[in-house]
Amino acid sequence: MKPTRICLLIFCITTSMVLSANAQDKDKPGNKSESTSPTAEAEQPKSEVQLMLDEAKKRGEPIMGTCLEKCADDSSGRSAEGVKGQALELPQPAYPPLAARAHVSGEVRVQVIVDLDGKVIAASAISGHPLLQAAAVKAAKGAVFTPMKFEGKPVKIVGVISYNFVR
Repeated sequence: MKPTRICLLIFCITTSMVLSANAQDKDKPGNKSESTSPTAEAEQPKSEVQLMLDEAKKRGEPIMGTCLEKCADDSSGRSAEGVKGQALELPQPAYPPLAARAHVSGEVRVQVIVDLDGKVIAASAISGHPLLQAAAVKAAKGAVFTPMKFEGKPVKIVGVISYNFVR
């Protein structure tokens, strides 16, 4: 082989090795490339419930956490002791046709905020299959509770309603 071809071959092999090493370095967690924009690393958008909780916190408005359904069975201790109230209406969600065609089933948990009158003012799915979440949120927004009270005073409540979709 001619020396020019040998030099060209060595150059090509070296270049491909360097490019391959750079590509692997960019794929490693914790490494930031110059082309990474700050918006790509931004956190997930906040849910409707989280936004309302943040606003209430800024205003110094108390919102208590409690169980909203099956409270007698809840031995987790997550309920606020002394909060009185109960569900008057817990609408069941309609099974989404697309989810039915895809044979999707399972539990969807929806976090809600209940206002002083017992109406759900915010609802956001916190778990469950994406095809089922919108129907569960819609049903949760239709829920009605007795006005919740703590030590005889009306309070807003944040809690979770679970919906089980079974086909």
